[in-house]
Amino acid sequence: MTYMDAGMMEQATRYHEVLTNHETIIRTALQVYVERMEEAAKEAEAAYKAGQDDPELKEQQDKSFVTNHGYKVSAQMFRESAQSARKASDDILNAVLGLDEDDNESG
Repeated sequence: MTYMDAGMMEQATRYHEVLTNHETIIRTALQVYVERMEEAAKEAEAAYKAGQDDPELKEQQDKSFVTNHGYKVSAQMFRESAQSARKASDDILNAVLGLDEDDNESG
């Protein structure tokens, strides 16, 4: 058994209460965020590809606030952000259910 001082125990109890009381809204917000990031990634990827296919458009993009390469980088960042939010949502659910990653992977 791991030693836990009273302050740490109180903090762990509070975290559990917050997760238990607000798990649904937190996970819903994260899901909306995941969907938006995936949509933004698709839009940025499409803009990047369009610029790659059309040299004139690429030139316009490169003169704008977001360059053609910037769309490619943005798409990757949006995908990574969505993946991170998806994992956070899964971790919250696992914490509320009292599961750890090993339990979740075997099921």
